[in-house]
Amino acid sequence: MRIICGFMVAVVLSAASVCGAAGKVSKAQELYQQGVELNKKGDYAGAIGYYTKALALKKNSAALYFVRGRAYRQNDQLELSEKDLSRAIALKPGYAEAYNHRGVTYVGLGKKKEALADFTKACRMGNIDACANEKKFNGTR
Repeated sequence: MRIICGFMVAVVLSAASVCGAAGKVSKAQELYQQGVELNKKGDYAGAIGYYTKALALKKNSAALYFVRGRAYRQNDQLELSEKDLSRAIALKPGYAEAYNHRGVTYVGLGKKKEALADFTKACRMGNIDACANEKKFNGTR
């Protein structure tokens, strides 16, 4: 278990907190991984369930709110996606990828002004996908 505490754990959960504490955080990482596997298979509802269980253990994880928000969007639950992506941004204001995905969610919700603002902000943070979305969005308005 300690071998993965460098790279993989740091991707989603804070490596220091995961490697330093057993129990709840390790279980959160396990639940996250199960969610990722279901998400890869297109089982977004199943993934959401695992991400929700992980969030019950790691309540202030911007990364977990992000992945659940993305899964909600993939599952056409746009209002819930907006809520989770906004929570991820509140927890981590420099989270460019969350801004980009919230922008995509806003497009789906018909919130064009908000979408453009998120794409622009994420692009300025260096998110290449957001720059492409901003350019595409500006061309279709």
